Amino acid sequence: MKRLLLTGLVAMLAACSSLPTSFEKPKVSVAGIAIKDIGIFEQRFTLSLRVQNPNDVSVPVSGLNAKLEVNGKPVADGVSNTSVTIPALGEATVPIEIVSNLGGLARLLKRGDNAAPSYRLYGKLFSPWKPGGIEFDQKGDLPALGDILPTGDAPAAKTGTN
Repeated sequence: MKRLLLTGLVAMLAACSSLPTSFEKPKVSVAGIAIKDIGIFEQRFTLSLRVQNPNDVSVPVSGLNAKLEVNGKPVADGVSNTSVTIPALGEATVPIEIVSNLGGLARLLKRGDNAAPSYRLYGKLFSPWKPGGIEFDQKGDLPALGDILPTGDAPAAKTGTN
């Protein structure tokens, strides 16, 4: 019995020694967005998140949740159960499906001034290392609608005939 208890204690100490002593939060940013499905009542997008690990040890991620605000208004949220290991001093791209309702999409498209809208992406990465998750909060500017929509100055499309 004593031998079993001692073995268990040694195993626990070994597990604790593998955890990093100083842990810096991974940085999460938007790498891309793609339309998945557009319906009358809700819209689904696949958001690609770039997760950068500034630590000298790999970080296992078992899932995440995220919320997206545009110009201070909630637009979409979602969850992902994709498991990935972020390599030490490296990065990985994690897909997450986000859902917006008609009101959220209308708020996004409502601006008529073509100014670059600001966004905020926040949520949690879930890891066995950090019970309760690792929070992230990133802010930035989206491209202005005028920068991504075609204008009349664009060259005419080729028809395939010469």
